[in-house]
Amino acid sequence: MGGEELFGTAHAEDEIQRLARSAKRVSWTSPRGSVFEFTLPPTVYPPREDTTLLGSVLNGQRLSPGVQWLEIGCGSGALSMFAAELGCVVTACDVNPMAVACTRYHLQSKGINATVLEGGPGPGADGDLSQWGGDRLYDVVVWNTPYLASSALDGGALGPMEEAAFTDTDSKGLHVRLIELLASGRLLNEQGVAYITTSSSGYADQTPVEAWRRGLAARTVAQKQFDDGEVLSVVALWRPYAGSPVHAVGTTGSTNDDVLNFSTQTGATVRAEQQTQGRGRHGRPWINLDDAMMASWLVEDGRTLKHSTMDQLMVGEALVRLFKGWSLCEQNNVCLKWPNDVYIRNSKGDMAKAGGVLFEAVSQGRNHRLVLGIGVNTKASVGDEFAGLTDLDLEVDARSVHAAAHALVASLFESVDGLPLFAVDSN
Repeated sequence: MGGEELFGTAHAEDEIQRLARSAKRVSWTSPRGSVFEFTLPPTVYPPREDTTLLGSVLNGQRLSPGVQWLEIGCGSGALSMFAAELGCVVTACDVNPMAVACTRYHLQSKGINATVLEGGPGPGADGDLSQWGGDRLYDVVVWNTPYLASSALDGGALGPMEEAAFTDTDSKGLHVRLIELLASGRLLNEQGVAYITTSSSGYADQTPVEAWRRGLAARTVAQKQFDDGEVLSVVALWRPYAGSPVHAVGTTGSTNDDVLNFSTQTGATVRAEQQTQGRGRHGRPWINLDDAMMASWLVEDGRTLKHSTMDQLMVGEALVRLFKGWSLCEQNNVCLKWPNDVYIRNSKGDMAKAGGVLFEAVSQGRNHRLVLGIGVNTKASVGDEFAGLTDLDLEVDARSVHAAAHALVASLFESVDGLPLFAVDSN
């Protein structure tokens, strides 16, 4: 928690009174139409619109017999019951002991053998990872994350245990703590996917950037807008292009040519310290700056190409979003110059080119290959012609930018079983 106490003695006394309330009966209909009945004691988070939205993206391609499932913040246990119905091996956890007891009861009442533990990711040490199942790897990790900023408490707290389901009171952000665990190799197996909820009233815009900068792919896969304008989203997180080669070389002619000519797996990427034949649009030469990040990716390989002219705009806008969020700079210090150049405000206050995006395709018989090249200056140039990330006070090397760009590219283009390329509108 942060330095300021969010819950005091009065809240604790109120919480004791809340526990004396009667349990309530609620029902929830799963994405497959099954109706689950719940008896919920006070302080346990019931199934709501966010539960239904999260459940809507969990389909048979991800949930099948034998799939290892972890639900963090299980509340009533609704999503874990849905996963168990599809044959998943269920582990669930919650920081609220009442929710743990509730989920255990509901699963056992259905004859489901599952592991339900007390605890979860958080800012303080509360036992080791094994306490809540965090010491193992899973195929699917689900967390209906407390997605409202702590300022949401200003209107009056419901109580510590109830607020734990709604409000992120962690100064770092619980979504960031989960991302850091995933990026360190925890929780997910190589092909696994994690799903979290975010809100436009909380940290929604930050989540993909926090993932990209740590080398994780992040894609919004479902959204729902409410009458008050709030947009609730489900973000999928995974390891980008797992199993595809990542190469770094000293000097090469063109990373685009290297990928087009030699790569055999979608997502394969090559980064070079120097290019002797680097190029931009219309064959214009790419000027190498020291420590620039220059890399290419094989994004399509097959009988047909799905590529459109919008793709370079998508990549450019995502790069702008990454650098704004990574540096926390003023919004107008980074922009996309149509159609494919990233501009940054330099030390003199002028907007100057700092990066670019280039797609190229080749056809060999009936097969087509599409490569994406990205160049980014990590450092500002001596003159005024070019800008770099250091103009944003962002001190990162080419390797770090490549890892973030690799995650970004996968977020936009990687085909992952069960994940749509674009968010599904659930309104």
